[in-house]
Amino acid sequence: MSDRFQVDLAGMVDLLSRHLYSGPQVFLRELVQNAADAVTARRELDAAAEATIRLSTGTDEGGRPTLEVTDTGIGLTLDEAAELLATIGRSSKRDPTLGLGRTEFIGQFGIGLLAAFMVADRIEVRSRSARHDAPAIRWIGSADGTFEVSEDADPDVPVGTSVSLTARRDAEHWLANDTVLALAEEYGSLLSFDVAVRVPVAGASPMWRRITRPELPWRIAHPTRTARARALAEYCERTFGFTPLTHIDLDLPVAGVSGVAFVLPQAVSPGSGQHRVYTKRMLLGPRVDNVLPEWAFFTRAVLDTSTLSPTASREQIHDDDALLGVRDALGEQIKQWAVDTLSEPSALARSVLDIHHLALRALALTDNDVLDLVARVLPFETTDQPMTLAEAAGDGEIVYTTTTEAYRRVAAVARAQGLVVVNAGYVYDADIMQRLAHRRGWRTRELQSSDLVQVLGVPGVAREMELASAVAHARDLLAEDDCDVVVRTFSPDTVPAILLRDSESEHRRERDRERAASPDLWGGLLDSFADSGPARTRTLVLNDDAPVARRLLGAPHGDVFAAGLRSLYLAAVMLAGEGLRSAESSALSDALGVLLDASLLSAAPESDHSRQEDTP
Repeated sequence: MSDRFQVDLAGMVDLLSRHLYSGPQVFLRELVQNAADAVTARRELDAAAEATIRLSTGTDEGGRPTLEVTDTGIGLTLDEAAELLATIGRSSKRDPTLGLGRTEFIGQFGIGLLAAFMVADRIEVRSRSARHDAPAIRWIGSADGTFEVSEDADPDVPVGTSVSLTARRDAEHWLANDTVLALAEEYGSLLSFDVAVRVPVAGASPMWRRITRPELPWRIAHPTRTARARALAEYCERTFGFTPLTHIDLDLPVAGVSGVAFVLPQAVSPGSGQHRVYTKRMLLGPRVDNVLPEWAFFTRAVLDTSTLSPTASREQIHDDDALLGVRDALGEQIKQWAVDTLSEPSALARSVLDIHHLALRALALTDNDVLDLVARVLPFETTDQPMTLAEAAGDGEIVYTTTTEAYRRVAAVARAQGLVVVNAGYVYDADIMQRLAHRRGWRTRELQSSDLVQVLGVPGVAREMELASAVAHARDLLAEDDCDVVVRTFSPDTVPAILLRDSESEHRRERDRERAASPDLWGGLLDSFADSGPARTRTLVLNDDAPVARRLLGAPHGDVFAAGLRSLYLAAVMLAGEGLRSAESSALSDALGVLLDASLLSAAPESDHSRQEDTP
């Protein structure tokens, strides 16, 4: 024994409204979509047939809002109405037994009319077929799951279909004239058919307002390029609410995709790219986020496609191989625009570089052409002045820091010594440097402590011998901090000390700490990476040109020397942009206390002597 599944229509409507569609507003999209597909089928049968869709609001005898959507489409016979309108999931647009193909039509899932039950508790369909010499039909469905279908006794029913809705008590606002007009313009304004909404006019009879245009905005012919750019900018303002810097034409005839991307006038964060996508000129979704590459977040695109497959909710594009190919191809077109536009100096190029450098950096990580472009035209922060990487390289190599903190630590001293260091501490920059190192003709490497030490002045032999004992003692005092101590001369002399960090040594230090904390980890695997000798991750460079440092180096090796060294070390830590840990803050307080006590003790005898001289 076999039987059919029973479907709870109320449960299906709840499922659609809560889990498939984004909200009840899509009911109008589904009705207009069905009408557009019916008109398309009629045009295939008769190319000269009228192609109109009309939407009219009103009220029934009880004062409840109504909506009527009428088209001059292919229509239905009695058998077709009984088969299609009462079977959830059945669609003439994907059923070859009914004589209709699928690629020319917008809808494919056979649940469009069902969506109308999200706002209506009664749907009436009147239709006359253009393919068969058959009587008109009348189909009435209710939200309780019942329906009736019969021949329409009215001989004057025209070819086409009329769908009438009566609003539910809790959804009356969806059938208000202003709402219907706004939704019709949102979803159907790019349809090539004559779609109009009947709107009231104060003091006069209602009039039909056409909401569609015969051509896509980016395909309209204009007398000049300037006129076209102005028209597209106005379209962007109406559609997205901003005036673009410029537009980028997008066209993939083989894939049936065309459109335009607008360059945003302000910077946005990665991942914020959402685009407006139409399927066969019917709006699919205003916030589709996967049709352009992620790095194209500096644009907002309007696209129309005749080939990409929508999801069942018809609000996103199905993420398949076809979409992958289209996304890559559109990305190539945007990339080519960037290379062509930004390679030549212009006001537009300067604006794009100033505002959207982050997007260009992101693209440079995956594309060598854009990487070369970024190296040639994009300014980077350096210790000399903002300059391009090509300028920073000159005839030599590019030296950079991977963090902004490391850059700030050395910037003042490197600048004074004429050493050009690039700050690659911002997002994408360090990765760009690493990729550039593999490009022919480029040499880049991370700044090491030895780079800066080598450009600093070295005290004479006599001075080095004089300071040998003080330096050795200072190294012993900072050994627990894993910090070496050297003496150099450098500008400015207002900086008594700087702290240099070696990234490779820090990696070794972290590895040593991990090995000490977990000696048995991985069966002693970390021991194989251990170095035979001690590695200092930091270097405190005392400036022999600075009066404060010279006074410290000449002080006796006692508590005052230790406190002074500790103070200079922690001051250098803070100058490097690092915060002090709790223990370091306490150490700084203790050191300052020792220095203050020493100062007060040295000043006490002089004060006592002064008081004695003042006594009569």
